[in-house]
Amino acid sequence: MGQFKYLQSLDQMAQISRAKLGSRPDGILDRVDKNNMGYIITNEGKDDLVLCPARCVECIYDDDFGCIINSALRYAIGRHTYMPSVVMNFIRKHVDILDTRTISVIIDDIERETEDAMLDKRDNWLRLRDDLQAHYKAMLNKDTNGKK
Repeated sequence: MGQFKYLQSLDQMAQISRAKLGSRPDGILDRVDKNNMGYIITNEGKDDLVLCPARCVECIYDDDFGCIINSALRYAIGRHTYMPSVVMNFIRKHVDILDTRTISVIIDDIERETEDAMLDKRDNWLRLRDDLQAHYKAMLNKDTNGKK
């Protein structure tokens, strides 16, 4: 397994048709894995999917990812800069890949910090908390219904 490096941007990735991928899947998948490269898979001449090595996203399934998110929130929540907005936007953007533990810690941290009525961007933090609570409940319902 090669060392991780960031993939090139989508506009720099080579394109491959579904037919070509289907005719030589093992060779292409081996090249993707060994060279840490991605392909845009086309279907009838239109960009359809992206193929990339799994290690490009494995960081989000690491306990450290949630810890970093929680640390960023704790740093940002009391700031009077652009940082609270950056962190809130990042959390919203990546909410679907956060685990229940990370989300529950975020909710607890927001609840504790928003007790201060003078907190900068307090209403934004409360909206984020409400959205995360709804997402958290949906995640738990999915798990209890066996639909992981």
